[in-house]
Amino acid sequence: MFSDQSRLKRKYRSPKNSIYSHRFFNDLASRYSFFLGKKGENRDFFTFEPNGCKIKNLLKGRYHYYSSYDIEQIVSRIAYSLMAYGKAYFYIHPEYSIKKADDGTTTQVLSSFEIGEIEGIIKKRTKEGIVFCQKGFNSDVKEIKMIKNQLVILDIKELGFSKRYFPGVLRKLSKCDITAKSTDMITNHSDVYDFMYHSERKKLAELRAIRKIGWSFGAEKLSNSYIMYKKIQEDELRLRFLEYIVKKINDGLHEFLGDNSGELVAHINRKEYRQLWNDYKEGKITGTELTKILFRE
Repeated sequence: MFSDQSRLKRKYRSPKNSIYSHRFFNDLASRYSFFLGKKGENRDFFTFEPNGCKIKNLLKGRYHYYSSYDIEQIVSRIAYSLMAYGKAYFYIHPEYSIKKADDGTTTQVLSSFEIGEIEGIIKKRTKEGIVFCQKGFNSDVKEIKMIKNQLVILDIKELGFSKRYFPGVLRKLSKCDITAKSTDMITNHSDVYDFMYHSERKKLAELRAIRKIGWSFGAEKLSNSYIMYKKIQEDELRLRFLEYIVKKINDGLHEFLGDNSGELVAHINRKEYRQLWNDYKEGKITGTELTKILFRE
């Protein structure tokens, strides 16, 4: 049997680190308000609606209320965990107060709650709820007992990807990093080493590795049409992740507080990507016009 620490270590193995990895996650698992929101409205990209709803009234951190920025950080951490580890957990942490009636009886009432992404594993399920092992710093493990509707499980498979799909993409990309190898080859085999040939071969391998997700590391030597098509792919991937995460958060909040408690809304600047692409191919809009629509200034 594996210990809790061993299980956590296996689950949270970091994806292959390379010159690609930081920008990969920074582009695809964060800054949704920038890429998908309207210009100048980043600060209000995420809201709880309607105004004054139960969620908004009760959702309070220990020292602050949750801003759009706070919610975006939670969404980004969930997106990262989905891509890197295949699963993510959204945690609802309630705070209760005691209410005393006129007849002297007391009842426990929900006074506020906090939300966030939590890393760990489900150790045990019981009739009463869940025993969750939270991953801490320095290999620390903390057991948390919670009722079932405090934890929302998000799974990359529900988005149509295998658990190791994105780590696999990063592993392929790591083999396209020519920096260290080219330095060695130039130093030790300068007479026979063709850097340009090597660079072009690796660029083709890079494009093959990312062909299904739209992301690209650089636009050098790529046609404008290719760049715009990859941008459409990339934004569609962001939308899939964002809409899935928001839906799962709302499902969890509704199960915890009730269906009429309000909802989290992402104010997406929606674009008809496929129609735009068809209009471009048919000459109804120019490349310059499509670029202005797809890319924020």
